[in-house]
Amino acid sequence: MRWEQLIAIGFSRAAISRWVAMGRLFRVGRGVYAVGRRELSRNGRFLAAVWSVGTDAALTGFAGATLCGFWAGKTELIEVAVTRKVRPRPGVVVVRVKDLHVVERHGVPVTTPEQTILHLAGTMYSDRHFRRLVHEALVQEQTSLSALLAEVAAAPKRTQAVERVERELAGGAKPTRSGLEDALVELLRRGGFPPFDTSAHPPGTAAWVEVDVWFPRQRLAIEIDGDRYHDTPYRREFDAYKDGLVRATGAGVLRLDEKAVTPSNEARTRERILFELG
Repeated sequence: MRWEQLIAIGFSRAAISRWVAMGRLFRVGRGVYAVGRRELSRNGRFLAAVWSVGTDAALTGFAGATLCGFWAGKTELIEVAVTRKVRPRPGVVVVRVKDLHVVERHGVPVTTPEQTILHLAGTMYSDRHFRRLVHEALVQEQTSLSALLAEVAAAPKRTQAVERVERELAGGAKPTRSGLEDALVELLRRGGFPPFDTSAHPPGTAAWVEVDVWFPRQRLAIEIDGDRYHDTPYRREFDAYKDGLVRATGAGVLRLDEKAVTPSNEARTRERILFELG
């Protein structure tokens, strides 16, 4: 609870201090108290961090992306955005922004997915993890291509973060379903291949048929298989059946194993794909 809430329900300053001394209230942030026990849930920690900055603040960064459901990595670093100048808070990184766009998730104020992504574009080191973050937000329908483009278009300055988001969205989003598919997409981007789609439905096949990568003009499907999920009799039979449906439309199919995207095999894989593209 916030200090103001305790006062509003009849606590005096002395009563708050007394309850803290008795172990009934625990101070978990500036003017923020846990009732009955010090331990907080993940969302409780997020809310306490926001309240410690103020009621005009919002969660952002990795913690904000986690709360919105498109980041599953670490969240030890809790960032809170606010439009005014604020002194540092223990355990909280205060991010000052010009404008604050806020939604609520699980009772916690958080910057919109678009503002969260734009902020992380300026702080994330790994391009691969950033790409995964953006694609997960799109797949989870927390944002859309048009909403992200509108966010960067409205940015007051042409920053590196803005350009990073634009680069990621260039040619359309490329959402994938695994780290292995991410590696294949990176290989294709580095190789300067023709336009392609991911998690795509080859025209003319049954509605359930979806391939990892689809080159629409060349009518080539690429599937990349991890041994853990595809090296079983059932999966081999199913994959062969699906490949047959794609080939029946006159399209080509290239299946790659997980070793194909390793650095030592990248050049050979590029050659194979170029050969199949014709």
